[in-house]
Amino acid sequence: MQIARRRLVQTGLAGATFGAPFVVRAQAARELKIGLITGPSHNWTQAMQSFSEALKKESGGRLSAAVFPAGQLGNEATMIQQMQTGALDMGFLTLAEFSNRNANFGAFFAPYLTRDVSHAAKVLKGKEAATVLDQLSDQGLAGLGFGLGGMRHVLSRAAAPNAAALKGKKFRITPFAPLRDFYQFAGIVPTPIPLPGLFDALANGQIDGADVDLELVWTLKLFQQAKHLVLTKHMMFPVVSVMSGRVFAGMSQPDRQLVRRVMAVELDKLFAKYAQAEGEWLTQIRGTGIEVLQVGREFFGDVASAWEKHWSPSAPSLPKLRAEAA
Repeated sequence: MQIARRRLVQTGLAGATFGAPFVVRAQAARELKIGLITGPSHNWTQAMQSFSEALKKESGGRLSAAVFPAGQLGNEATMIQQMQTGALDMGFLTLAEFSNRNANFGAFFAPYLTRDVSHAAKVLKGKEAATVLDQLSDQGLAGLGFGLGGMRHVLSRAAAPNAAALKGKKFRITPFAPLRDFYQFAGIVPTPIPLPGLFDALANGQIDGADVDLELVWTLKLFQQAKHLVLTKHMMFPVVSVMSGRVFAGMSQPDRQLVRRVMAVELDKLFAKYAQAEGEWLTQIRGTGIEVLQVGREFFGDVASAWEKHWSPSAPSLPKLRAEAA
């Protein structure tokens, strides 16, 4: 009887030992790769570094992220393709490239949709923005949230008292349809140039000016080559945090929630940082002695109306975003 009981116990222990790896084995540590086009010192890159540190802390070291800035993994179109196949885990990318793939994302670039960075943050955290974010699933991606890259302004090598003075001039833009159309309606020649080459393009006269935010003017020292800054605030410039749909689907529900929660905190911090930094950058730029001209919507005349008429049929979210912004 005792022998039989020992055998039963031994068999049970053996079975428990054999099955244990399937029951109690801890999940392996995982490092997510995040791609960006901005340089190491840019606020977007710093936000993703902070995300990596927070994710590692919140997960007890089980999850972290390696950040690859300055286009190390390719341009934004290339990184989107990599995420669609699962070769890249995450990206922190401008919304520009997505508007080339889904015209409805162009609604966020409507001229004069938002007044300033703080107002833009409220719109990007609103109900319609969340609805549009979910549309990224159509591209094989999971949208985690929107951030911001400041308001757009005009930086010119020559004086620009009005938009008429810019007609026929070549201005560097990020190559995407909503911004291209805006400049074309204004009679300005939109000229795509990679961001790392912008300073030299201004220096050698390849272009006459650029569509910029204050961060670029200050951190890239563009004020050294273009002495006329027109504060137009004609457009906000969102960034979006995205994850490969395949990678996201392969994560546990708790891990998905953790990634979303940690990212939401970092995006809120990024909004707050831009709200504060915009004033600081402007003060520093003014201190260089370049001309800074502050204007209103009248600077571009009827360009905004022409843009809206052209884009409204293909960007159905535009009226809802306008209503929320108001």
